[in-house]
Amino acid sequence: MEAMQWSYLSDSHLIERAKKVNCESSLTELANRHSGLFFKILKKYIKSFSVNNIDVNEIASEKNLVIWNSVKSFNSDKNVKFSTWLANQAKYHCLNALNKKSKDRLVTTGDEILDYLNETEDNSSFENLFEFIENILDQLKDKRIKKIFSMRYSKEEKKPSWCVVAKELNVSTQTAINLHNKGISILRKKIDSKKLSDNI
Repeated sequence: MEAMQWSYLSDSHLIERAKKVNCESSLTELANRHSGLFFKILKKYIKSFSVNNIDVNEIASEKNLVIWNSVKSFNSDKNVKFSTWLANQAKYHCLNALNKKSKDRLVTTGDEILDYLNETEDNSSFENLFEFIENILDQLKDKRIKKIFSMRYSKEEKKPSWCVVAKELNVSTQTAINLHNKGISILRKKIDSKKLSDNI
């Protein structure tokens, strides 16, 4: 079949060929046809990716994998268009990336921030550093960040879940996590700046 003729085939026909005979040309045509939809969904999550330090280019590079997985899992008997199915799969892919990041970095324990502080300063200035952090949190315009740190890094053995923190602040769980991560980012910049000035 001439290359130019692939564009005349329906999504269903291309998907059938891709599944039955592993037709690479069919997959290529589907990828070309629906790349715009994938990036449209991806664009909706760019801000969240940025806040959570997720490389957007890395997620974008997985476009063909998402489309291929969507092809394999697509069931035409459910009376759903492939474009609708792909949009949902792209959405889930983005959400999974955010959830994985939350588990890996954002949903931190008190020990993690203590580890970071230990790496940054020696023990002789440890108490001064805590006072320094307290002052930074006090100066933040968004008082919710200090509230989150007070809840998450108290001396209580059992840390409140993000759901509990979010409910206390009357925000979504993801917003609570984003605020926490913003606070961590600010603290790290301030602490690194302090360390640099102390060494001058």
